[in-house]
Amino acid sequence: MLKLKKTVGTATCYFNNGGMSFALFKASIHSQPSPTTTGYNHHHYNFEINNLQDAFDSFNCMIRMHPLPSIVRFNQLFTKIVRIKHYSSVISMYNQMGLLGIVPDLFTFNILINCFTHLRNMSSSLSVLGKLIKFGYEADTVTMSTLIKGFFVEGKPAEAAKCFRKMTGAGCRPDVITYNTLVNCFCKMGNREAAIELVEKIEEEFGNPDIAVYTTIIDYLCKDGLFFEALKIFSEMIRRRISPNVVTYTSLIHGACKLGLWKEARRLLNEMIGQKISPNVVTFNVLIDKLCKDGSVADALKLFSQMRSQGIVPDVVTYNSLIHGVCRLGKWKVAARLLREMVGQKLAPSVPTFNILIDAVCKEGLFADGMILYLEMISRGVVPNVVTYTSLMQGACMQGQWKEATRLLHEMIAQKVTPNIKTFSVMVDTLCKEGMVEDARGVVEIMVQRGIKPTVVTYNSLLDGYCIRGEIEEAEKMFEIMRDNGCEADVINYTTLIDGYCKKKRIADALRLFQDLCSKGLNPNVVTYTTLIGGLCKVGRTEDALELLKKIQASSQLPNCQTYATLLDGLCKNGELEEAMALFKEMEEKKLHLTIVIYTILIGGMCKAGNVSAAKDLFYGLPSKGLQHDVRTYTVMIDGLLGEGLGGEALTLLREMEEKSCSPNSCTYNLIIRGLIHNNETSRAVQVVDEMIGKGFAADSSTLALFVDLVSTGELDLSLQPLAEKLV
Repeated sequence: MLKLKKTVGTATCYFNNGGMSFALFKASIHSQPSPTTTGYNHHHYNFEINNLQDAFDSFNCMIRMHPLPSIVRFNQLFTKIVRIKHYSSVISMYNQMGLLGIVPDLFTFNILINCFTHLRNMSSSLSVLGKLIKFGYEADTVTMSTLIKGFFVEGKPAEAAKCFRKMTGAGCRPDVITYNTLVNCFCKMGNREAAIELVEKIEEEFGNPDIAVYTTIIDYLCKDGLFFEALKIFSEMIRRRISPNVVTYTSLIHGACKLGLWKEARRLLNEMIGQKISPNVVTFNVLIDKLCKDGSVADALKLFSQMRSQGIVPDVVTYNSLIHGVCRLGKWKVAARLLREMVGQKLAPSVPTFNILIDAVCKEGLFADGMILYLEMISRGVVPNVVTYTSLMQGACMQGQWKEATRLLHEMIAQKVTPNIKTFSVMVDTLCKEGMVEDARGVVEIMVQRGIKPTVVTYNSLLDGYCIRGEIEEAEKMFEIMRDNGCEADVINYTTLIDGYCKKKRIADALRLFQDLCSKGLNPNVVTYTTLIGGLCKVGRTEDALELLKKIQASSQLPNCQTYATLLDGLCKNGELEEAMALFKEMEEKKLHLTIVIYTILIGGMCKAGNVSAAKDLFYGLPSKGLQHDVRTYTVMIDGLLGEGLGGEALTLLREMEEKSCSPNSCTYNLIIRGLIHNNETSRAVQVVDEMIGKGFAADSSTLALFVDLVSTGELDLSLQPLAEKLV
């Protein structure tokens, strides 16, 4: 018997920097197998097969025996090798056995047919069937069931049906196992009606179908989202006095969880416990996974404790679900503890385990930690897959590390890991958002070379990238390329290009594209309408914008707060305060959520219309509405005060910002400096300059130009020039 001796080292896992940045489990698990020793004599065949080496050692030992063992012993060995899924090895051994003159029996042939079936080689399975008949054997129900299953696996239900008819016609009577195989195959093929028909056939020939048949159908229905249909089958099963087992209940619990019927899942769990049916690790995994996906991690951890208290040992799936759940909530310390515990239980972290952690840290902006995990993964012999590399590339892109992202792309290709559409989309989208459209096009070229067709999502990233850069002509070309390549533009593509036109104030082109969108049978969404409203307001066509709002209200699309905010801002910027106030009143009547952004727009509109007094009343009344002033609100109000020559009040608000922990930004400082200069309060402006520089902000081009002009014309007091020169 093969004996394997392992020495397991300690695994450590730690976090630092407040539990956010961490290096996970710098662990060392060392294993050193002892020399393999296999001994047999003519009377003992109690061989243990744990791996392929064990299998070949046992086979080689058997074929060296004199006399050779019987075919029964070889069948026993083959059965054990099949259990560890080394089908090709069984076929190789069978061929070698034939050269030694060992004659196969029916059991051997059935094993061979099963192996070829698993390898999806039905032509060879049928060849073995021919040999079976040639040797004088008759195919039995095992042969029939195996062949039928093989045809279904290859997606050939017609061939499976033909095989069934041919063999039954030849006198091979199907048994319950054959029918169970057919039921299982029909369920996997999605043919529910055929599966239920077979249940009735079983009932006719053998009486009540067994629990396996019912559970197969229940499991299929639950996985297909037909939980209530499954419950009907379950009730029928109970009526026939067929007792459910743990698999039946687990399938139903899974079905309930899939539809978010948590109370029903709990009821079924309690019912099965009441029936003295103990939940197994799969049952708990289903419940824990659902709780984690719903964000109820605390409940999942309680269930985890309950599971262990009942003596049920968690597996890798259990820990993966929990780690995923806590990572989504940013609970890194809990994730580390679970990982330590997992390794302590001698459960090797799998590819999904590492992928969950790498994805979580990269999305938190901790790319360096993602790379630490990646290196640990490789050191443990866990092979990264497309999900691993995609998460790392996204993390690198988020940090602006384009070279590293590109290096990872080339590395994954070199490692024979095929990038998928998501991998390329991550790269293309991030590069485009940073304005690096030509680099993004280079990635698309690699994508096409690898036979992956760009989708509307890929093209939209490129369209958006060109629009961000203001290169609307290039965006137009890309839109045509997309169409020429047989990729039909969707609403998002149209909206992106419409937005590009609106930003360039090419409203006629935007409206033309909008009409094209509608003529194609596509329904504009609220973003499309909002974009157009913004574009119309930019060119002063506020009446058309108001008409468009009415059109939205009359359609199936309802305007949202952003739509109203865009129109309100357009009216205010065009000096149409009366219309803006009417729109604001409509928003109040519709009980829309009026945020600080809406009120800031209105304050700006009032100031622009010269009604600073009303703007001040609204500004100071905001806290009573439960709203806190933000930097933008203060800056708009300060601008309004300066416009009326109220520099003192503007400076008072600047001081108030500091007191209320709402620190002024570069825009606030530059705006107040320019306002004071325009109001001939240069000394005050220079003092604010000193304060701004002390806070680490710099003058923008407009502020700088004003001071250059003041210095060059000699209008600036000589005593103030040293401070002003700090800007120049």
